[in-house]
Amino acid sequence: MEWLYHLNAGATHGLEMFLETAVPMIAGLAEVIGLFIIITSLAKATYHYVRATFFHDHHDFHHEMSSGLTTALEFLMSAEIAKTFLLQNLESVIPLAATFALRAMMSLMLHWEMQGGHRSGRKKEENDAGEEKE
Repeated sequence: MEWLYHLNAGATHGLEMFLETAVPMIAGLAEVIGLFIIITSLAKATYHYVRATFFHDHHDFHHEMSSGLTTALEFLMSAEIAKTFLLQNLESVIPLAATFALRAMMSLMLHWEMQGGHRSGRKKEENDAGEEKE
């Protein structure tokens, strides 16, 4: 029966070493992807903003930027969740939970803004179309 205890201890140690190696790489990759999404959505939204401002192009750059930020925040939150696997004590949970909560609130606010902006934009278009018909 002692061999079973040693087998279990060896497997546990192997899994802990795997997690200590893999989780930082996975979390780092998710953070880099999130940063890349932020940069690309910022560049695209800036491009469309300049076109809309100077060339009177009609493109919803607000939605594009909000959508990119929401997606990036989801990647960043997944990195925070992955980091919880390596926490050793309760004191290290508090800053991680606070960061996660702030990112979740920002994601919800962006989602709420995107939904509200499209509703008001549709109502404005409908009102404009209704005025033209009369």
